Amino acid sequence: MGKTSPTLFFLLLKITHVSLLLNSVIAVHPKKGFTLRMIHKDSEESPFYDPAVDIRLTAEDRLQKLINQSKSRAHYIRSQILLNRQNATSSTRNPDIVRVQVSYDASMWYLGLVCIGLFPDKSCMPYYLVIDSASDVTWVQCKGATKTFFQDYPLYPWKNSLTYRPLPCKDHSILCPGNECNDNGQCIYRENYLNDKSASGILAQETFTTFSNNGGYESIQIVMGCGFEQENFAGFGNNHLKGKPDLIAGVLGLGRGDNSFLKQLGGAGQDKFSYCLESYNENIYTSSTYLSFGEDAIIGGQVQRTPIVVNPFQTSLYYLNLVDISVDHKTADFVSTDFKIKEDGSAGCLIDSGAPFTLIYKDHFERIAPLVVAYFQQIGMPRDESTNPNFLCFVIPPVPVITPSITFHFQGADYVVSDTASLFFRTGGSICLLIGRLNTDRPAFILGALQQTNKRLLYNNMNMELSFADEVCKQR
Repeated sequence: MGKTSPTLFFLLLKITHVSLLLNSVIAVHPKKGFTLRMIHKDSEESPFYDPAVDIRLTAEDRLQKLINQSKSRAHYIRSQILLNRQNATSSTRNPDIVRVQVSYDASMWYLGLVCIGLFPDKSCMPYYLVIDSASDVTWVQCKGATKTFFQDYPLYPWKNSLTYRPLPCKDHSILCPGNECNDNGQCIYRENYLNDKSASGILAQETFTTFSNNGGYESIQIVMGCGFEQENFAGFGNNHLKGKPDLIAGVLGLGRGDNSFLKQLGGAGQDKFSYCLESYNENIYTSSTYLSFGEDAIIGGQVQRTPIVVNPFQTSLYYLNLVDISVDHKTADFVSTDFKIKEDGSAGCLIDSGAPFTLIYKDHFERIAPLVVAYFQQIGMPRDESTNPNFLCFVIPPVPVITPSITFHFQGADYVVSDTASLFFRTGGSICLLIGRLNTDRPAFILGALQQTNKRLLYNNMNMELSFADEVCKQR
């Protein structure tokens, strides 16, 4: 049997998996837990996958693609910090901000497939949403929108959903304090991005449903944005120009703000989520990674913990206190202030699944590179000067090679990356380090997804703590 295209997969989901009992869907989920499957951007299942291009990529092309995605993510994070700092300190446009160019969708590495609402035929509407830990509001384009990016599947038909409830301003809830309302007394939202990108509409309570491989499902009611004006989203809605379907319909916000999908699970101890990223495979078809929220977010094994800290100009992201870095047990002799968040929001160390590569500010990277070079030199592997100068590559000998481990020493916890596939990428007769240079210190360090593979990570916002433990990540 041939592989199902994303469009056909979408329609099959609509037809075969969304016939739900009315009372089951609108009931409150008793566990206060929720699990969402994450779809890798580079998998053949992803709407971003382009076989006409990806099948011709060389190993070095793939390496460059990964680092381009990581740097795009870093630029996006930098832009958000600059924008938030400007909004907090000045009413005038900072020229540094105007020069920051970002492509919003290119900076994301995972997608989520959710089914929204409940309709008279006892079905819900499935949509792909970009998972973004750097923003809070979860929103989807809605029917009747006056400004949109192109999508093949219908805009969300909110009028027909039995569970759609606009959030009234008079309630003065934490999600709608009452100062942002339309003429009908409904709470509204507006998400601003750089280069005049914006998304706005009505905040409404709605049912979200996800499905497991064994045919089960989980449903929960959250407040989402029903989008009626999406402006200047470069990169969204362009797949039809390549002969591919445009299935992205919005954003799933996993930040730390009150409107975040995560925050809305409610209940003491529920403000947490976990995931375990599988090893990267350039030829992957499907993804086996799941996001688990609330009571579904658990961790076991030899667990280590480190504090989560807050950047005053980007409170949605997850920053950590990085103290030092070791290569094969030899430290680079950093001090904690090298990675500390500065008063203007620059520097700092964050963990982010949206960036494939780990990226380190170039001045700091130059203190780590000699340790990597020295390790390979002592086992007879010289640096390969013929490869791209942006990569730290070494000539592979005719005998098996043991690659070094790299340890990130966080406050109170040592995060050891020893799996070769998580640290090195083979291209031709060389292996290259999967850690890149950042030309800016906003931030100074990003722990990327490739270095998070085969580890269970649990983010607990109640305790402001990140826990992690080694685990072979596989399908649930």
